[in-house]
Amino acid sequence: MCAQVLKFRSNNADLNSGKPAGDNSGERRSRLDAVADSSTQQFWLGASGARYIHTIHSLLYCPELPAVNYLLVHRDSSGVQTVLAAGHTAHDAPSLNLAEIRRHGATLGANEVHVHMLADNRSSAKVIEQDLKGAQLAGTLPPASASTH
Repeated sequence: MCAQVLKFRSNNADLNSGKPAGDNSGERRSRLDAVADSSTQQFWLGASGARYIHTIHSLLYCPELPAVNYLLVHRDSSGVQTVLAAGHTAHDAPSLNLAEIRRHGATLGANEVHVHMLADNRSSAKVIEQDLKGAQLAGTLPPASASTH
């Protein structure tokens, strides 16, 4: 089974100009702010063949997270992504979830968090986590495609 990754362009910010899309106010924001506020989506396939859409955040600028599934990813300078871990949040407090994700990600060398927020409950979150881990261990969750759709 082969994994296929689909990526969508973000409409949140024009990263070349550093301004939010549609911002005509003339205010210039720093490139760092634009990157922090922008996010893109990407599909990852589990071992079962199910597709899971994830929102991509920088490890440093990831927002506090409620009950979600996540992938910790290292993206190198050429854009190649390597999945380092798959998991789901365990705490009721979003700030504790973020702290745990950042600690785990920093320990592994991740620089991105790919967040899947569509699990119905904790039980389905565990199923999704195991599906993504199974794909990672079976080698069907390869580094993601650098192409943008």
